[in-house]
Amino acid sequence: VNAIRHTPADATVRIEASAVAGPGPAGAHAAADAQAPAAEPHVRISVTDACGGIPADDLDRVFDVAWRGTPARTPETDSPIGAGAGLGLAIVRGIAEAHSGEVTVDNVEGGCRFQMQLPVLTG
Repeated sequence: VNAIRHTPADATVRIEASAVAGPGPAGAHAAADAQAPAAEPHVRISVTDACGGIPADDLDRVFDVAWRGTPARTPETDSPIGAGAGLGLAIVRGIAEAHSGEVTVDNVEGGCRFQMQLPVLTG
């Protein structure tokens, strides 16, 4: 809902999912370490929007409980979607971490990309 709320009506929100065999959660930076364990397969879910990006100072805070961004990004609204309470992304991060995954956010051209990576369970 955040991506839709912050993307102009004439722009696109892209949602992608893929299975990845390379380094996944908590191992993305360890792949260069020769002693790191073999990378586990994982699933990556990405949401890319055209929100104009998130201020660099705010990127580290978007997953904090009750953080809602600057008034310019979260104006008062009469939208049925509402302005939110600042819990959604904190909940997403909690779910990902509870399943040995991670969630990241990066600015991309014209917007931002949130990615969740979760390990694939094999049995």
